[in-house]
Amino acid sequence: MSKLADEIKIIKWIVLLPIIGVILTSFILTNIFISSRYEVHDHEINKLKQTHTLELKNSIKEKIDNLTLLLNENYENEIIRSKHSIKDIVNLGYQHLNLMYKNHSHLPKEELYSFINKRMGKLRFFDNNDGYFFIYDRKSAKVVSNAGTPSHVGTSFFKNIKAGNGLSLFDNFEKVFENGKTEGFTSWHWTRPNSKIKEEKIGFLKLFEPLDIVIGSALYTKDIKRDISKNSIEFLKKLKYPDDSYIFIMDSKGTSILHKNKEIIGVPLSKLDEKIQKNVSSIVKKTLENKFAFIEYQQSEKLFKGHLPSKKISYVKHVPILDWIIGTGLYNDNLNKEIKRKQELLNKNLQDDISTIVFASLLVTILIIAIILILSRRLKNIFQYYSKSLEDSNNKLHKLNEELEQKVKQQVNTLRQKDSLLNQQSKLAAMGEMLGNIAHQWRQPLSAISTLASGIRVKKEMGEVSNEELDNDLQAIVSSTKLLSNTIDDFRNYYSKDKFIKEFKIENTLNNVLSLISANLSNKEIELVFDIDDISISSYENELIQVLLNILNNAKDALLERETPRYIFITIKKQKEQVLIEIYDNAGGIKKDIISRVFEPYFTTKFKSQGTGIGLYMTKNIIDSNLKGKIEVENKSFTYDNQKFKGALFRIKLPFKL
Repeated sequence: MSKLADEIKIIKWIVLLPIIGVILTSFILTNIFISSRYEVHDHEINKLKQTHTLELKNSIKEKIDNLTLLLNENYENEIIRSKHSIKDIVNLGYQHLNLMYKNHSHLPKEELYSFINKRMGKLRFFDNNDGYFFIYDRKSAKVVSNAGTPSHVGTSFFKNIKAGNGLSLFDNFEKVFENGKTEGFTSWHWTRPNSKIKEEKIGFLKLFEPLDIVIGSALYTKDIKRDISKNSIEFLKKLKYPDDSYIFIMDSKGTSILHKNKEIIGVPLSKLDEKIQKNVSSIVKKTLENKFAFIEYQQSEKLFKGHLPSKKISYVKHVPILDWIIGTGLYNDNLNKEIKRKQELLNKNLQDDISTIVFASLLVTILIIAIILILSRRLKNIFQYYSKSLEDSNNKLHKLNEELEQKVKQQVNTLRQKDSLLNQQSKLAAMGEMLGNIAHQWRQPLSAISTLASGIRVKKEMGEVSNEELDNDLQAIVSSTKLLSNTIDDFRNYYSKDKFIKEFKIENTLNNVLSLISANLSNKEIELVFDIDDISISSYENELIQVLLNILNNAKDALLERETPRYIFITIKKQKEQVLIEIYDNAGGIKKDIISRVFEPYFTTKFKSQGTGIGLYMTKNIIDSNLKGKIEVENKSFTYDNQKFKGALFRIKLPFKL
C-alpha cells in the first residue's frame, strides 16, 4: 500500500512540475523574444541599406557570371564544331585522294604527284572559300600540293618555316603521327594571304599510307572567334530582363560592341563625350587589372537623352577568349526607393511578429497543460502495464537469443558455401581472361613465324635461298618461339598459387600486369596515361596483380563501347600513411542508379555471355580482406588534351606494410 502511495505522489509531481515549468518558461521566453526582437529590428534598419545593396550587387554579378559562363561554353562548343568541320573536310579529301590513287597507281610517282596537285589544287571550301588542302611527302618532306601557295609545291618549304612553337612546320606536323597514330589535330602559325602577319590556325592531318603522304586542312582561329563573336552578340541583343536592365559590351580599347544606346556602338572612345570617356576608361582599367570589378560612377546625361543623370553601380567582367568587357548595372535612385519600401515592410513585420508570438505563446502553453493533464490520467496504468510487459519481454528475449544463435550458425555455413562458389567462378573467369590475353600476346610472334616459314619455302622453290638468309630467318623463328615461351612464363607467374608477403615496387607490379594485357589494349586502340611515383610496399603482390588486372579489364570492356580516342589513366601517389592508386577512363562513367551496386556479387552491366558479374566483388574482397585496404568508385569529369571527358574512377588505398 505504501509503494502505491509513493507511486501516486511521484505521478502528481511529474504532472505538476512540467506545468509550472511550462508557464514560467513561456513567460520568460516571451519577454526575452520581444526585447530581442526590438534590438534586431533596430539592427536590421541600420544594416538594411548595406544588405540590400549587397543583394542587388550579387544579383547583377550572378547575371554577368552566368552570361560569361555561357559565352565560354559557346566558345568551346564552336571550337569543337569547327574541328569536326575541318576533320570532315579532310576525310572527304582523303576519299578523293584514295580514288585518284586507285585509278592512277600505275603512273610513276612524280607524274602521280603532279596529277594529284592538279586535281586537289582546284578544290575550295568553307564559307569564304579560303579553305584548301595541302599535301606533303613524309619521306622527302616535299610539298605535293598546296593550293594556298602553289609556289611551295615540289619544295621542302615545310621544313624551312617555323610553326610558332620552336619546331619547323614539318616536325610539328609529324608529332601528330607519334605512337603509330594515323590522324590528329594540331595548331601552327601561318601568314594569311595578302598579309604579313602570322596568325594561329587549327588543322587536321591524316596519313595516306599507300603513298606515305599526309593530307590536311585548317581554319584560322581568328575566323572562328569572329563567327563566335557575331553569334554571341546576336544572342545577347535578344535578352530581355524584367527590371529593364541591359547588358553592355566593349573591347579592351573601350570601343562599344553592344549597348542600349546604339549611337555609340563602334565609335572609338576618343570621339565620345569627355565624361563618358572617363567612365569607360575607369571600367576598362579596373576590369583588366582585376578580371572583374564593381564600379560606381555618375552616368553621363548625354548617354541617354531625356533621363536625369544618376549614380550607377555596375558589375563588369573580362572575357579573355573574346577580349570583351561585359557588364550590367543598377541606378541608386531605384535602390533608395527599394530600401525605403523594405524599411516600411520591416516595421509592419515587427508589430505582426510581436502579436503573433504573444498569441502563440498563450496557445501553446494552454495546449501543453491540457496534454499533460490528459496524460497524467493514463500514467498510472502505463506504469503497471510496462512493469508486467518488462517481465514478459525478458522471458521472450531469452528464448529469442537461443533461436538467434542457431540461425546465425546456419547463416554462416550458407555464406561460406556462397563464398566458395564465388571463388570457383572467379578462377574460371580469370582463366578465360588468361586465354584471351595469351591469344593476343601470341598473335604477332605466330604471324612472324608463319611469314618467315612461308618465305623460306618460296625462296627454296625458286632456288634463291642462301645459307646466310636461311640462318637469319631460322634465328628470327627461334626468337619468336622464345617470345611465345616467355609469354607462357609471364602468365604462369601471375597465376602462381604462392601467397606470401614481400616488399615490391608498385610500378614494377603494374608493368607485370601490363605485360599480360598490353597487346589486347593496343589492338583495341586504347592509350595508357601514367602519373606514377616511386613507391614500395610490403604486401601480397599476386593479390594486387589480380586487383589491377580486374579493374583494367573492366575499363577496357567499357571503352570498347565508345569511339576513339580511348584512354586509361593510372595514378600512383603517396597519401599520408597510405598508397593511393587511381584508375579511370573516358568511357562515359557508370549510371547513377547502379554505381552503388557494382561491388555486389553477381551484379553486372554486361550481357550474360560476357561476364559473371563477380570480378569487382572479388576485387573488393581481396582489397578488404587480404590487402587490408579500401576501394571506392565514382564518376569523374576531366579535361585531357584540350578535350572534356567523363569516366569511372576506381580509387584504391593500401597500407605501406601489412
